Amino acid sequence: MPRRSFTRAQWITLFAIWATYASFYFCRVNIGPARSSIERSLSLDPIEVGLVLGSLKIGYAIGQLLGGQAAERFGSKRILMIAMFGSVAMTVSFALAPLLLNAYGVTHTYLVRTLIALWFCNGVFQAGGWPSSVKIMSRWFSAAERGRMMGVIGTGYQLSTALTLVGSGYLVSTTGDWRASFWVPACMMLAMTVFATWLVRESPAAEDLPRGRLSIPPPKLAPLETLRITLANPAIWVLAIGLFGLNITRYGFLDWAPGHLEKTQAGGIAGSTLKIAVFPVAGAIGALSSGWLSDRLFQAKRAPVIVIMLIVVGIASAGYGRALTLGPFAIVSCLAIVGFALYGAQVLLVGTAAQDFAKKEASAAAAGFIDFFGYLGAFSGDAITGFLLKHHGYEQALQLWTAAPLVAAVVVALLWNRRAEAASA
Repeated sequence: MPRRSFTRAQWITLFAIWATYASFYFCRVNIGPARSSIERSLSLDPIEVGLVLGSLKIGYAIGQLLGGQAAERFGSKRILMIAMFGSVAMTVSFALAPLLLNAYGVTHTYLVRTLIALWFCNGVFQAGGWPSSVKIMSRWFSAAERGRMMGVIGTGYQLSTALTLVGSGYLVSTTGDWRASFWVPACMMLAMTVFATWLVRESPAAEDLPRGRLSIPPPKLAPLETLRITLANPAIWVLAIGLFGLNITRYGFLDWAPGHLEKTQAGGIAGSTLKIAVFPVAGAIGALSSGWLSDRLFQAKRAPVIVIMLIVVGIASAGYGRALTLGPFAIVSCLAIVGFALYGAQVLLVGTAAQDFAKKEASAAAAGFIDFFGYLGAFSGDAITGFLLKHHGYEQALQLWTAAPLVAAVVVALLWNRRAEAASA
């Protein structure tokens, strides 16, 4: 899309949502590099760690249903701000909780339950970010622009993921205290909250859009009605199941691979997170590429690109175990391939295709429902991975991460010939 086709207000909105949603990952993926240190310092076993990690996904899944409905009913920007402030508060509380509870001599079981509850609440607040962002973007950009624009948004949270992984790993390594990887990201997200309050605008005025384009906000429906519309849409269910499988592998690498690399490769946690950082960096390129491919090469058909990328994810995940025995170059190369294809598929599943196939008055609810299913997958992956690591080994976990995206590809193939124009508007 030529630059001249966008107004200054659209470029500002694109940047504002790009930066705002990216900041959510400061207080989400920061726990991955700190996982091994948390496990050692708090004497947690892999199953307990899996429950803590998974609690955010369950909170996020539930919050997606609530956040999508709330964004439709109460306004996307309002929900966005509440979500950001709440996530900052929960991140700080998670770091403080062991200090405060240990001072009172609480039992280990109570400590674990508290950590699970706090990280669950963080997930609920985190869930307000994506459906609100999708709703705002759907009002500012047309269907023909969505693939590329949501691809741009995708680069933001991939780059912030990479920054958080490397930064958190560095903080844990240099300070020797896992809490540092919570304090600093919380401060960064708080600063972005102030930025978003000032710059994000929920809907454009007539003069904010190119000549000839009108922005007519869809009517607000009751929460049960938007839920009914969403649940009655078969395409939304297909996308949701696809994201379920993809997120098993996505959070397998984000949550568990840094600690595993720390144990099996040279360089400690700082070196491990540098390797893992290539995963979301390549994902940023994948997000841009998948949007362009679906818009141009496949004429706004999203499913073919999603299916192809999911198959690549499965094949590359299967090769990751072999890469671990071949050295750093093979590991980084394999992670780059997985990240490129995984995030390319992910941004189409939960962003572009969600807007394409949803009713206009329920686009945020549809994005929320798809992400709800995706994070049920992420929770399932964390819980099963923790069990497999405790009772079997890393090879069995990799088999799970390999099978999940391949099954998802088969399901999404049902939408192979669907285009945005075929969706109800």
